[in-house]
Amino acid sequence: MQHRYEAPEIAGDLLELDHLNEQNLRRIQATGVLCGAWPGLTRADSHLGDVVVGAQSRIRGYHRVKVTSKLDVPVGVVARAVEPVAIAVAELLANAVHHTHGTLAIDVSLHQVEAGACIVIDDAGVGMHADEVEFAARLLSGQRTILLTELGDPPRSGFAAIGRLVRQYGFGVSIDKPAPYGGVRAVVFIPGHLLTVLDDQAHPMSVMAPMHRQATPPPLAAASVPAPHPAVEVDPGELPRRRRRQPQPASAEAAGARAEQVHSPEETAAAWSAFQKGTESGRAVARTDHHEGTSR
Repeated sequence: MQHRYEAPEIAGDLLELDHLNEQNLRRIQATGVLCGAWPGLTRADSHLGDVVVGAQSRIRGYHRVKVTSKLDVPVGVVARAVEPVAIAVAELLANAVHHTHGTLAIDVSLHQVEAGACIVIDDAGVGMHADEVEFAARLLSGQRTILLTELGDPPRSGFAAIGRLVRQYGFGVSIDKPAPYGGVRAVVFIPGHLLTVLDDQAHPMSVMAPMHRQATPPPLAAASVPAPHPAVEVDPGELPRRRRRQPQPASAEAAGARAEQVHSPEETAAAWSAFQKGTESGRAVARTDHHEGTSR
């Protein structure tokens, strides 16, 4: 339709619809992860800045998010962790935007640390009470079973979905309050085994991603960021492409670990069905209580 119609109003409406679809897909994806599904998308090794900008494009109010890089080298995320990290960052950004006044920006910065890299998200919103921070920390740890009734109505599944990904893929997410601007600070810590150093020439960043501070990366300590993976050949004139997952040989131990972490399609479907039934049951009770209260 963009090629068929030249009217800028139509192009604007199409972009709005496309962005709305991205938001719907993010909610569906987070609910699926919460029910035990695989994130559903495998991408190539990606620059950390590209991962953050990709997550930014999935939320409402994306134009309020300001991303800066304090990285000295082109740090990338290995393929298997790209989409899980993007999901986590998108949920944190959506939460920050939702709880911050529409005129205020959300500051995001990328940092290299001794044991890996961090994505720091600062908002100047309404903040969280101490009990809310404690509850969020339990959800984000991924170490406890979550009941549907704990997530509210409609269910707020973002933190719970992040907790599942944290447990499965080995990165970390924390919430701190008070933040420098009086709101909330969220930190995504990505350990060194999920990072790589990418070749800027063979694997260029997107034009929207924040540039790192040095064009030529200096030698890094092995403990900080692992040796680069084989470069992925990408035409500099092309946009990054989504890659289908390729079957990889795995040891029996690794296969057992994956089977423990990710549910079968049947188990995921059963969990999702229970999720929907629980939501409908809770709303039916709420409606009944509301009508009875009104009649009295």
